[in-house]
Amino acid sequence: MRTNKFSTESLVQLFLKEKVITFDQIKNALGTTVKMTAIRKLKSLNYNTSYSHTGKYYTLHSIANYNKLGLWEFKNVYFSKFGSLKDTIENLVCLSQEGYSALELKQILKTEVQKPLFQLYSDGCLYREQIGDVYHYFSPHSYHLQKRIRSTQIDALLKDKIPEISVFDTPETKKCFDVLLVNLNEKQRRLYLGFESLKIGYGGDTLMSRITGVNIKTIARGRKELTNLDIITPDRIRKTGGGRHPIKKKRNHNLASKNNG
Repeated sequence: MRTNKFSTESLVQLFLKEKVITFDQIKNALGTTVKMTAIRKLKSLNYNTSYSHTGKYYTLHSIANYNKLGLWEFKNVYFSKFGSLKDTIENLVCLSQEGYSALELKQILKTEVQKPLFQLYSDGCLYREQIGDVYHYFSPHSYHLQKRIRSTQIDALLKDKIPEISVFDTPETKKCFDVLLVNLNEKQRRLYLGFESLKIGYGGDTLMSRITGVNIKTIARGRKELTNLDIITPDRIRKTGGGRHPIKKKRNHNLASKNNG
């Protein structure tokens, strides 16, 4: 009687025992060193690859205990019923009521999401919109609804914080800000407003921009420089190489070119 070479029975038993295994373990369980043979046998099973660790780990869908978001973690290895990290992000955003920010997705998926998010946005699979201080990602099919819900949530959060930040939003304070900011150079303004934004917390960039008229991106940059300890040297306003080139240097270069000609 002919036997079934490279039977998947031993492989299924290994999955049941270990829950999560590598491709080398799959080949060993099948008794083969040939990659294509292992792949062919694996395809006969309802399997899944991890979205973390660059898809290094495997499990069976029947083993994975997915949560309500369709995610499962086993010994710091992460799986999704949607498959790859890119597909998972797209599905999570499209199935949500209010979309997600990059930070929210990173906290949920427990891995870096910037690269696949940028790919999805560039390909038009997701829309991106800045609301307050943060970029949020929405489904193209329910963009307006998701954006409206998210905006309402953020407005409610800011409204709750009005008692603690109202001191900034008075005519007297705005006048003081005008006097203070005009006596600071570019770097000092950026860092100071970034510091005030940090003290306020969520919505701080938006509030400081509204009060002072300084671009929200400038305030966000100052805040990030402070939190990342990425402050440029005290004796320079701009980073090295920034600003316009000296006119004299350019004029000398032109004269040199004429003489050489």
